[in-house]
Amino acid sequence: MPELRLLDPDGYTVPGTAQTVPDADVPAVRTRLLTEIAPAHAAQWADFGYRADAYRIHPEPNGQ
Repeated sequence: MPELRLLDPDGYTVPGTAQTVPDADVPAVRTRLLTEIAPAHAAQWADFGYRADAYRIHPEPNGQ
């Protein structure tokens, strides 16, 4: 089971987003992190230039 975490544009883990998930749940968790959590976190830090589209998930798909 992979551990997924949402990384902000500076490469730091967004608090509360590190989670170990079953392989079958990876797509749903990735989608939720990128479409729900990233925009909310970016909005909190918008004064510093954060944009939701600059967030990424670790580990990257295909081991990247």
